[in-house]
This record gives sequence, C-alpha cells and structure tokens, in this order.
Amino acid sequence: MPHTDDPLPRWACTNCGFWQPYFATPPDCPVCTDYRHPLPRAGWDFVSEGEAAGRFETTWREVLPDVWAFETAPALGIGPLGWILRTEHGNVSWEGAGWTSDAALDQMEALGGVRFLSGSHAHVFGSWWRVAERFEPEVVVQSAALPFAQALAVSWPFGAEAELAPGLRLLWTGGHTAGHSVLHWEARRLVFCGDAFKFRLDADGRATHVSTHKAYDAHIPLSHDDARAYRALFAALDFDGVVTPWEAVPTGGKAAVLSLLDVQLAGHPSADWHEIPGGPLPAPPRL
Repeated sequence: MPHTDDPLPRWACTNCGFWQPYFATPPDCPVCTDYRHPLPRAGWDFVSEGEAAGRFETTWREVLPDVWAFETAPALGIGPLGWILRTEHGNVSWEGAGWTSDAALDQMEALGGVRFLSGSHAHVFGSWWRVAERFEPEVVVQSAALPFAQALAVSWPFGAEAELAPGLRLLWTGGHTAGHSVLHWEARRLVFCGDAFKFRLDADGRATHVSTHKAYDAHIPLSHDDARAYRALFAALDFDGVVTPWEAVPTGGKAAVLSLLDVQLAGHPSADWHEIPGGPLPAPPRL
C-alpha cells in the first residue's frame, strides 16, 4: 500500500479478528474466505477503529521474564495475544492482540517502545498496525504474507530468514500458511512458533498435549513434507521454551514438538492431540 498521511479506515472482522483497510465496510474477509477458517454463519460483521475503541479493552501482564502478553477483552475474533519482547537490541512486538488500546500503547512506551514489529501469519496479526503507527518500527514480514499486511507499511520483506539483531532471527517455515514464520530468541532459548504448534493446558497452566495442523478449525493435518521441513528447522535451533499466540511453555517445548513431529512422520498424518511424553510441562512462573 502506498505511503500516505491519510490512510484508509481499518476494519476488523469479528469472526476472526483480521484487520483490513477499506474505503467502506468490506465485502468480505480474506482470512475467513480461506479454507483454513470457518465462515461466519450469521454473515459478515466488521467493526471500525472507533467502534473497537468503545467495545474492547486491552490488558497486559509479564508472562516470562521480559516477555509481556497483551490481550483483548472481550476477545475479538480468535483472540490471539500480542507479545512484547524486551531485548538488549530494542523491543520486538510479535503478533498482535485483536485490539490494542491507547493505554496498552502507553504501557509499551513505558517498557521501552518498539524497534521491530513482526508476526507469524495473518491469522494472528491482530491490531499490530496500531503499534506500527505509534512507534514507527521496522516492520518485517515474510514475502508470501505481504498480501495480508496492507493495514500498515512494510519496511523489510524477507525470504528464508531475517536477522533483526544478533540472536534474534525470523525464520520462514511455510506449512500452516505459505508465509508462516517463527521468531527465535537465542539468548532466552525461546521460539515464538505462531501456529506451527498448539498446546493444551490443564487447570494449573501446565502443557499436557501438543498438536500441529495445516488448518486448526478444519482439522486438516500437515503433509509429511511439511512435517519433515518443520522437524529439520526446529531440530537445528537451540531452544527449550515455546510461545504460541495463546500459550507460553517455558521449558520442555523442544522435546515435545520434536516428539510430535516424529509421530507425524512415522504414520498417517494426523491433526489430533499428542500427549506430551513424561507428563505435563511446568507452567510459567508467577511474576
């Protein structure tokens, strides 16, 4: 989208939470019309920026040391979290809450602002354009995801990987979507995995099961080629914790996802939950 000081209005689909620029109420949502996501049974419903500001609030909390989660209440669409990573090279905003309020942007400012902005794929971009407008960070997006990033100005498209700073790398995975990517924070041994993996938590916040899909709602498994590519990439990374758009698994994450992928590759592709070997993984600490 050409740079302009007077951008088109932004509209959020209440079915999935995807924001798009459009001169009037959009005719449809490109995320919901993709086979991975169910269509809204009652028809399209979009909210404007002004309407969202009146209907939704944003809360925040520190989930892991220097890892802050921003959440929309009530949930907008599928309700992903937006993450702020406080690093020695500047803060990274990863994914996006469905709505990011002015108060949440002020909190990000208090945490040190935002130097880099990115996300794994369009399903969980949320209102990351609000962060971009406030802080004017480097906006880094995998090339195949560019058609879904029209709500903000992308300054850094990338192919296989992008090194934001030493020890902070974006890596293209494909699989779940064509442009799906993950963020590896080497110093903290964390991978922010997008929708490559999903964890089921018990009442105490411990991860008990893990799954991987081409499409979560449609329950379509990855192909063996996708699973093989995932395994090669994640096996080569030094990490222990895994953070999805909804859950944080601080330790044991690498062993859990590699076990899942080994099961995937050993038999028929499956979108079912895989019980984590050895029992539940520890919940995030209380900070």
